[in-house]
Amino acid sequence: MREGAPWAWPGMLVVILLVARTASTREAATPTAGEWLDSIRPSAELQEFLDRTIDGLLARDARLRAAKVRVALLDLAHGEPPRLAHYHGDAPIYPASVVKFVYLMAAYRWQELDRLRIQGDFDHELSEMIRQSSNQATRRVFARLTDTEPGPELSPEAYRDFRERRLAVKHWLASLGIQDLHCVSPTYDGNGDLFGRDAQFIRDASVAGGLGGSPPNRQAMTATGTAKLLALLATDRALTPADSAVVRRRMRRDPAEQHHLAARIAGGAARVGGLEVYAKSGTWGPIYADAGIVRHMESGRQMVIVVFTEASPAYRGDFIADLTERSAERLLVR
Repeated sequence: MREGAPWAWPGMLVVILLVARTASTREAATPTAGEWLDSIRPSAELQEFLDRTIDGLLARDARLRAAKVRVALLDLAHGEPPRLAHYHGDAPIYPASVVKFVYLMAAYRWQELDRLRIQGDFDHELSEMIRQSSNQATRRVFARLTDTEPGPELSPEAYRDFRERRLAVKHWLASLGIQDLHCVSPTYDGNGDLFGRDAQFIRDASVAGGLGGSPPNRQAMTATGTAKLLALLATDRALTPADSAVVRRRMRRDPAEQHHLAARIAGGAARVGGLEVYAKSGTWGPIYADAGIVRHMESGRQMVIVVFTEASPAYRGDFIADLTERSAERLLVR
């Protein structure tokens, strides 16, 4: 054995090199979030289905015809590459409370980076932000994510630092390869809680990506960008698999427990049966919206659907549920 020992080292070295090369190849073969998003392809077949379905729903709903409609449908159920169809899905719109799921995801990413801990009061605030859609809780969550606090207007020098901190979530989204989600502020109740430096920031037209108008730097999300972020959540690509599962669990929706969801994604999925929904809805003034992952429990097949409607008077009909039902029947249960 002693005479053979010197010859063992070259063999061991070869094994080590082979293992290292295999691991390196495996890492290289795993696409980053941005690379995977780049693999998403428009589908003529899915687009034809979406256009035909929306046209049919518009034809029977006069209130819906008066609304601006933004839809994205992402098929994760039929292998790679993922298939995308959209209806004005690249047009930005004010997202109302849909933005809150973005801040939930960011909180878990910040924890992975050891920037904060999700425990105690902060854990409770995350629950209130998603389950009760509390704007007060969202402001506290957003303050933790961006290390900013409400207060009086700031001097130019102090404002520059505040302005950069407010962009923390948007910078994270860009690092994932998502450029069209302008998630830079908390949500407000409108009872005087938007003041001082918050109002100073929203008036800042120099911040790129805002919705425009007056004030110019409002939140803005596109249906396709929202769908892409949810697809990363559905496939464990934005967070660790364990954290992705926790976030999805916190976003789980069941109209049997929350009756107001009957006209939303969860309501449409419940009509089909055998489906789970992880979603966040939004309602504000003219906005009626929902965005979520729909999963077929038996097969594991998934789709992402995002719907924003904007109308005056506000639309509060069944379009979201109807479109979800038809999409799930097409993609998940056939």
